[in-house]
Amino acid sequence: MSYVYYVVYIREKVKNRNGKRYVQHQLLESVRTPDGPRQNVILNLGILDLEKDKWKLLANVIKETLCNQNRIFQIDPEIEKMAEHYAALILEKRLQQAAENIESSEKSDENENRAQYESVDIHSVSTSNARTQGAEHVAVKQMDEYGFDNILRDLQFDDKQIIYTKMLIAGRMVHPASERETVRWINENSAIKELLRTDVKVYDNALHRTAIKLWQYHEAIEKQLSKSAVKMFSLEESVILYDLTNTYFEGSKRGSWIAKPGGCSKERRNDRPLITLALTVDEEGFPKQSWLLDGNVSEPGTLERMLNDLSEYTETNLFNSKKTIVMDAGIATDDNLKIIKSKNYNYVAVSRKQSYGNNFWDDSKEKQLELKDDKTKLKIKMVRTDDESFLLCHSEMKEAKERAILERKLKKFEEGLKNLKDGLKKKGTQKKYSKIIERIGRLKEKCGVGTLYDIDVKEKDGVAVEIEFSKNSKGEAKECRAGEYVIRTNRLDLSGERISQIHRSLTRIENCFCSMKSELGMRPNYHKEDDPAIAHIAITVIAYHILSGILKKLRIGGVNYRWETLRNILSSHVRITTNFNTEKNETIHIRTSTTPSIKQREIYRKLKIKMKPLKRVVTKFKKSVVPKK
Repeated sequence: MSYVYYVVYIREKVKNRNGKRYVQHQLLESVRTPDGPRQNVILNLGILDLEKDKWKLLANVIKETLCNQNRIFQIDPEIEKMAEHYAALILEKRLQQAAENIESSEKSDENENRAQYESVDIHSVSTSNARTQGAEHVAVKQMDEYGFDNILRDLQFDDKQIIYTKMLIAGRMVHPASERETVRWINENSAIKELLRTDVKVYDNALHRTAIKLWQYHEAIEKQLSKSAVKMFSLEESVILYDLTNTYFEGSKRGSWIAKPGGCSKERRNDRPLITLALTVDEEGFPKQSWLLDGNVSEPGTLERMLNDLSEYTETNLFNSKKTIVMDAGIATDDNLKIIKSKNYNYVAVSRKQSYGNNFWDDSKEKQLELKDDKTKLKIKMVRTDDESFLLCHSEMKEAKERAILERKLKKFEEGLKNLKDGLKKKGTQKKYSKIIERIGRLKEKCGVGTLYDIDVKEKDGVAVEIEFSKNSKGEAKECRAGEYVIRTNRLDLSGERISQIHRSLTRIENCFCSMKSELGMRPNYHKEDDPAIAHIAITVIAYHILSGILKKLRIGGVNYRWETLRNILSSHVRITTNFNTEKNETIHIRTSTTPSIKQREIYRKLKIKMKPLKRVVTKFKKSVVPKK
């Protein structure tokens, strides 16, 4: 379809309503028809901040921009900037209309492949409005497969809120940022609007409100997404992994009911208020439930709430009747293990007990497990009692890591004690007994290995005269146990190999946390108010539900990239507009997608989605003048 603008001009339209004066400026075209001249509105410009004597110049420059004409004279930069902005809006509107016509046409595929030829001025060819579409295409298709629209519609989300939600989730997966930056990305860098077939106006307040509504319904959304994943991938869910992490805020968060100081930050940012995220995932890494808790919450105290919520899933038959809860030592207190058994669940947990004594393992035969990486060597010994199995594991890789950390701490501690000891023989140094004891206490606190040494400070008349120290039996035992840990379970039917395998699946939940914090932008969190801050994290968790399905499909197909790698590979598959002039005095604008690369095609094939998510769209503008009488 060609659009012919004979004469274009700007008009000021004034309306008076309820005693108020409303002004709007419009770009119009004047065309000759059999019934006489007519005026059509090309674009509503809003309120135009420009002198009236420059309106005609602006209208002409807009037309020149759409018709890809070279300018002979220098144009005011302000007018040129405005003209390019309005021309882009007009072109976007025309291309969208053309796309809608293609979608509604029964022969759209036939028309797309039909040969069309034009004589083109090659010097006029240019490209514009490049938008990324690869990763967005993958994210949107996975949301569609999970029935995300219906999930939101059942929760009373209207059509606009559904679109905003999908934009928020896709934005968090492709370009993790604040709502304000997400708006800029949607309007300037991404083809997400085209993929969602929408021209809805996007602004940060709308995304803020939608994000908070997502947080209000996050529990119901997570349940439905979890059900969709179970159905799509036939997940067994007999093993449930449970762990906690925390993240920090950039601001002070004074007066917050959830962000608390004093916790132990996973990122070693103990100077910042924290918020805790508790999460359950299955053995394959699919998230099930999440909770946001105080930043200084006690980890063991969170388990019972998780188990109570898990029982609700049992009523809907989402999980198998008998589940095994897997957790790390921080949560696996004796009281918590009793609670698990009282609720008719099984457990596999890292024991909090430091040592079971050498004789405990004497009758057990050591085995070496063959792990997938062929690098890590893991040796195990198993002992069964009447109600529990205990598995002693020794990892060479873990031993090397723990020894390096321990040796560094021990060296630092011994150097500190030696400096204090040498100072007792030097003039001008502190020798007061109480002060020396105080310094040793600070050194113990700093290095964290003070309990591994016997330290004797001799005094005479309130003055320290000698410091003697040596490693005690506890310190020697800790060095001997480097790389060792004990797993306990009430699953007496499991072999040692299977117990170890279930325990090692805890890396799945660690990978979840890592992906959320780095790839999906859970940190940093700059929000000042609690609701937006919590919503920021809730969006990340929902985005990970979508991402889990994508990664599972690719693993089935033999592709084991991280999301960051996939995102980078797909980033060069873009939507672009090509503009050129023809011999027929027309300017043609073609909106199309670049050809996917070999790697991009492989990813699309494994995910079973289209190589070309959007069809080619063409619109024409004819360079015309007012006909002579």
